[in-house]
Amino acid sequence: MDKPIYRSIAALIVQGGLSVSDLLALKYGDVKEEFEKGTTPICLSLTRKKTGVPFITFLGSWSIKLLKDYLVNRKLEDNEPIYAVSSRAVHAYFHNTAQKFAGNFKGRNPYGPHSMRAAFRIFLSDHKVDPLYIEYWMGHALPE
Repeated sequence: MDKPIYRSIAALIVQGGLSVSDLLALKYGDVKEEFEKGTTPICLSLTRKKTGVPFITFLGSWSIKLLKDYLVNRKLEDNEPIYAVSSRAVHAYFHNTAQKFAGNFKGRNPYGPHSMRAAFRIFLSDHKVDPLYIEYWMGHALPE
């Protein structure tokens, strides 16, 4: 990916397990304190847009570095979205990028945001993280 905004978006999806709608709803105030202090990882306490389920997740050093690269010449207010781009634009960019690597594919984009979110789950599963924690960090509803 050659644009800093989309590199940053991809990293936040893979490292934080965020959906596109949750990621695009992030305001600078959600990360400001830890981001400006240089804290790693950054803890995000969010409510999932799709389900209304509160959850936390974390942004590691890779996604924080790419976020810094993206924000290098930007000054955002606390209530401003970090990414001023539409979901449609994100999906289109990922689709165009995927075609460079996968050619013409049928069905779901193998390099799309949803596939990257699935990679988050797979990485955690591969490292033997308790499935209940994985569901929580993804903002899924949990049994009592």
